[in-house]
Amino acid sequence: MATANAINLTAAGLANYDGAGNFTGVTLTNHAALVGGASNAITSIALTNGQVLIGSTGADPVAATITAGTGVTTSTGAGTFTINAVGGGLTWSVITANQAAAVNNGYICNKAGTLALSLPAASAVGSIISVTGINTATGWQITQGAGQQIFFGTSSTTSGATGTLTSSAIRDSIQIVCVVANLTWNVINSVGNITVV
Repeated sequence: MATANAINLTAAGLANYDGAGNFTGVTLTNHAALVGGASNAITSIALTNGQVLIGSTGADPVAATITAGTGVTTSTGAGTFTINAVGGGLTWSVITANQAAAVNNGYICNKAGTLALSLPAASAVGSIISVTGINTATGWQITQGAGQQIFFGTSSTTSGATGTLTSSAIRDSIQIVCVVANLTWNVINSVGNITVV
């Protein structure tokens, strides 16, 4: 039986009841999420590739793309959202010349003679540097800048530009971590006999 508030559902797409005896037609947005609002209202929220609905207390959720934080990257596609961890490992390089070390890098020293690696001027707490040698017995040496220092257990290098850590054999290896931003490093792993000056 037809009534005054009868709805053509084929045209409207969805019937919305307001709780007071009235029905209204709701036209839906293709490929959108439905959200219930005040007085039983129904609205559509359109989403683009990789978006999700983020809740908002007392308000409609919002379509948003998740923001990548430190150590994370994100990528989106049609029906996909990928989260990748970055910085979880070191980037290793074989080097043959003296240079400044970069944080979160590993160096395989391959110089015919002692290869000098200087500590980076800028380093955040938790930054890592690893060094190993593959060429001559003199291997490698880590040098410092003004105010910098490396602690090796209860020993430590001389603070400043004269302090060094030096390998004594071809395969000596070391890993250090920054414990005071820009200035102080601790040895956390070592192989061989490292000279602390």
